Amino acid sequence: MTHIRGIHHVTAIASDPQRNLDFYAGMLGLRLVKRTVNFDDPQTYHFYYGDDVGHPGSILTFFPWPGARRGRQGTGQVAVTSFAVLPAALGFWIERLLRHGVKYDGPARRGPSGADSEAVIAFKDHDGLMLEIVAHAGAEARPAWGDAPGIARENAIHGFHGVTLWVDDGEPTEKVLLDTLGFRPVREERGTRRFEAGDGGPGTFVDVRSIGGFVQGAGGAGTVHHVAWSVADDATQLAVRERVVDAGLHPTPVIDRNYFHSVYFREPGGVLYELATNPPGFAIDEPTERLGERLMLPPQYEPHRAEIEAVLPRIHLPISGSAASMLAESDGPEEVSGDALGFVHRYVPPESGSELAGGTTLLLLHGTGGDENDLLPLGRSLVPGAGLLSPRGKVLEGGAPRFFRRLAEGVFDQEDLARRTEELASFVEAATATYGLERDGIVAAGFSNGANIAGSLLFRRPGLLRGAVLLSPMVPYEPEELPNLEGTSVFIGAGRSDPIAPAAQVERLASMLRDAGADVVVHWQNAGHTVTKDELDAAQRWMAQRITSRAGGEHLR
Repeated sequence: MTHIRGIHHVTAIASDPQRNLDFYAGMLGLRLVKRTVNFDDPQTYHFYYGDDVGHPGSILTFFPWPGARRGRQGTGQVAVTSFAVLPAALGFWIERLLRHGVKYDGPARRGPSGADSEAVIAFKDHDGLMLEIVAHAGAEARPAWGDAPGIARENAIHGFHGVTLWVDDGEPTEKVLLDTLGFRPVREERGTRRFEAGDGGPGTFVDVRSIGGFVQGAGGAGTVHHVAWSVADDATQLAVRERVVDAGLHPTPVIDRNYFHSVYFREPGGVLYELATNPPGFAIDEPTERLGERLMLPPQYEPHRAEIEAVLPRIHLPISGSAASMLAESDGPEEVSGDALGFVHRYVPPESGSELAGGTTLLLLHGTGGDENDLLPLGRSLVPGAGLLSPRGKVLEGGAPRFFRRLAEGVFDQEDLARRTEELASFVEAATATYGLERDGIVAAGFSNGANIAGSLLFRRPGLLRGAVLLSPMVPYEPEELPNLEGTSVFIGAGRSDPIAPAAQVERLASMLRDAGADVVVHWQNAGHTVTKDELDAAQRWMAQRITSRAGGEHLR
């Protein structure tokens, strides 16, 4: 009888901590159940993702080392980590991967027909870690977290489906699985042999692929560090450890990892295994409803909390529960995503200690065909050290993202503009609450289509923005009654020969803003529909003149 119940957790290596959070807690909708540090390297995070409480079999953990070199997949590794979903959820995940710009292969059929048939989508994360989503009827027997924003419970990930080992020679690896750990053979398909443990089904599978002659794997970002097998308790762990010793392998002593107890050993094919106990679990130092919200340190590091927090990169969760209510307002076939405060977006926190930024967050609004990354360099140049909030437009025109529809060049769909402006305003308000932004420090910076919706925000939602940098703008619409924009400063950059945003439109927009009480500066250049270095330098000087340090007690004046 086997003592191994299945997979306990998989631990991998990542590079950028925030991109890792955005992908796994954001796009995949896993719950961050614990944020702590690498017990052997306390200047590095250790993230644990899983279901609602981090049940064994759902836990994917990462050591995110900023700037880590890329690893190499090869023999002696867990090469592929597979998640389980219900068969009816497959279409949802195909659409979700498409909307997030994640390349994938499949769906492909694997295994026998009937209840054991699998539909597989293969993809990678930003670091190149090889992943699969496997649709299998048995996923229903495993728990899932139903509170991931934008992902209904019926579409959520139900923990792991299995892992795939790449080894040079499968026979010694399989012998340890069968004779030492008590796995059972299931099937062989195209050179890959499947084994299962415990009660069988998703969460207990391990596939062994013999790829003799292939390059040896090398650790680094985008590779799995080890796979942990689940044991019921300490006594069972010790019993399995003895079997490992008897097999001529060399396990470590039992190591206390706070949330489980661990024994490590390397199997003959080179893959690092761990035996992990199910108890005590992740709720021993945080209430279940608050899991993952703050940095938890093991007792030996608690006296050094201030020093540790000072060197760890600043991070944030993609969304807070308090902001999730607005997601229900997202609809329409043009939407790229409705899961991250209503918009796919990037948020870059302000640099600590930056006096120039003065609590400012730049709302970056790209032009037609741009995305959430497009204006990040411009934002960093405008106000070094400021926070950056950059959403992706949700309307597609020939596949190119925009913030609202147009009927023809220079002719705006006014009904859609009004609706999209309110959506964007709701996003700004939700982001302000989620990320703890200064409510009176949000300054829009937009180009072309982004500048036009920023102008619409100024007219429709006065007071939401303390200022705006409008590059190549037009008049978005003419309100029946101008709002009161006293205290709002606006920089307009425009080209004298711009064929898309004519000079007359720019002059009319500047006049309307001034009539509403805004302080307006117009910078003209001998250029077309573009952003020049001269224009950017002028906008930077304009920003600097109106931004004071937080210590001065002022923001935009």
